[in-house]
Amino acid sequence: MATIVRLPQIGVSEESAVLAAWHARVGDAVKAGDILFTLETGKSSFDVEAEVTGTVLAIWCEEGEEKPIKAPLCVVGAPGEAVPEAETAGGPAGPAEPAAPHTPPAASVPREAASGEAAPVKAEDAAYAARGAKVSPRARRLADKAGADAAGARPTGPEGRIIERDVRALIESGEASARPEAEPAAARAPKTGAGYEDRPLTHLRKLIARNMYESLRSTAQLTHNASFDATALFAYRALCKASEEMNAVTLTDMILYAVARTLPEYPELNSHFLDDTLRVFEHVNLACAVDTPRGLLVPVLWEADTLSLRALSRCVKQSAADARAGHIAPEDLTGGSFTVSNLGMFGVESFTPVLNAPQTGILGVCTATERVRTEAGALRSYPAITLSLTYDHRAVDGAPASRFLQALCRNLEQFGLLLGR
Repeated sequence: MATIVRLPQIGVSEESAVLAAWHARVGDAVKAGDILFTLETGKSSFDVEAEVTGTVLAIWCEEGEEKPIKAPLCVVGAPGEAVPEAETAGGPAGPAEPAAPHTPPAASVPREAASGEAAPVKAEDAAYAARGAKVSPRARRLADKAGADAAGARPTGPEGRIIERDVRALIESGEASARPEAEPAAARAPKTGAGYEDRPLTHLRKLIARNMYESLRSTAQLTHNASFDATALFAYRALCKASEEMNAVTLTDMILYAVARTLPEYPELNSHFLDDTLRVFEHVNLACAVDTPRGLLVPVLWEADTLSLRALSRCVKQSAADARAGHIAPEDLTGGSFTVSNLGMFGVESFTPVLNAPQTGILGVCTATERVRTEAGALRSYPAITLSLTYDHRAVDGAPASRFLQALCRNLEQFGLLLGR
């Protein structure tokens, strides 16, 4: 009996996911445990394995499409077995795809704006349109590269559109006719301005944009900047580098350790502001901003105030690696009580980090700069690192926020003493 494969539940808060990639095509044989497709949420991506052995009979979801949890995605069964209609499978989807090789669709096909205004039409598209053919940009580029006439492909895209897989099937069939000669330059539409490319936002980029805008719109954010003498920090880092056991510890790890050990004395900054309630956390669940190929992710180091420096360093590296690989669990990307964002490696000397609401505080770490001060009548240079604390003024006043920043700088300047507590 054919098995309908549905979009699985991912985490406890996700309501939908984007099908990022298919790893099997219609007609392919799959075994239980084989990777069937990859899903992408606003926070991570996941490989989904086939639960049964059989043949992919139909695919009801294109790459790049967002589907709700439990929506039917494909059918796995015996070759030649009857395929149910997508509508009877209990979820919104188009008709079953015919048994032909499945290749990625044109993810960047421009859609008409909500206002009804159509996107600008290129000369090549106009030529196809004049012959009654609607061709996606990726399909047109593939046809141009192969010297084929895309209008000869059988359309399987939405509303009779010829998409990339249609052109690929035409080329592989050997029946592709040569592309018609282009119109003379004088007959082409004149260029009206500088060229540009409209790039659709990814699911994660949309989520980041929405969260950042909502954070600035709904909170009272204020930023304080203070710097500390990083001499002791650099000296301890040198000791760690010389130690086989501790050589993986970085400056960032040490700053995170100091933040986790300082925050418990300032509970208003280790909290969530929930309208008429301030949720103060017993432990410091420290969120660390990580730059990934897909965008900014913020994994959480749970109960960071209980970790040793070495254990915290290992957790930071593992969380960052999982986030960049897209393997981090959704529950490890929510629930942080305070966030640290380090831009020091980019040479940033000061910045204004945006709150990860409903958190009440976020610390920006800047690059080290050389400064000079007078000691015993003589000038002495020292490395200084600036910290930028953004806090929600609805939950925290300026004085306690400043006292936290002052205490953190003191703990970093006396890092050896902090380790001994």
